Amino acid sequence: VAWAGVIAIMFLPGIFILRPPTPEEVCTQDDILGGGDSFESVELLPRAAGPDYGIKDLFRTPKFYILYLIILILSLTLLTSTELYKFIGIEAINDDKFLNLVGALGAVSNSFGRVTWGLILDRFGTRATYTVAFFIQGPLTIALHYSKWNKWGYLANICIVCFCTGIFTCIAPACQELFGSRDISLKYAITLSAESFGCILFFVLQLGQEYLYGEAAFLTMMGAPSILAAILAFFCFR
Repeated sequence: VAWAGVIAIMFLPGIFILRPPTPEEVCTQDDILGGGDSFESVELLPRAAGPDYGIKDLFRTPKFYILYLIILILSLTLLTSTELYKFIGIEAINDDKFLNLVGALGAVSNSFGRVTWGLILDRFGTRATYTVAFFIQGPLTIALHYSKWNKWGYLANICIVCFCTGIFTCIAPACQELFGSRDISLKYAITLSAESFGCILFFVLQLGQEYLYGEAAFLTMMGAPSILAAILAFFCFR
């Protein structure tokens, strides 16, 4: 019930903002097909320079599997910082209110990071964005095991990792750069399925932490692949 109320409040402003289109704003079928003057081109998405793969060709290019692996690695880091921050910190920080603050500020950092990495991508390109973000978040994910003994250092560590995982917002432009704009929504959906496999892998490795190895080894397995992702991004993107 509470969640339904939140959704209702989110949609309520639309009642006052939205209005029926004016006759000048109405688009006819002739306009879309090129028979009118409203559109100079029937292409709704700009064609990216470079390859423009179809869905069948997508699975034949090595860059698809590279990007798939990059997203899977990113999901591991994201899950570690957002799902386990309290579990990791509770051993050294006996303060639930502070750990809740860590989670809240981590979420804010992630949201801010999504905007910031988008701006960086527009300015410097996909290669620089992914390479820098992964090189930062990898070592800091491993360092969570050690930074928790200083609660303010742990807070800063979580916030920086969450900020770096905001590069999730850059997956769509990365897909378009590598594979072209044709059927881009379907290409994006297929590529983003790596996140689901990342969740499964994360769960399996987390079980291993409880029975086979400790927290330090687990965080190393979560953070070290980010260095590989940074190297792959450097050679995969332009």
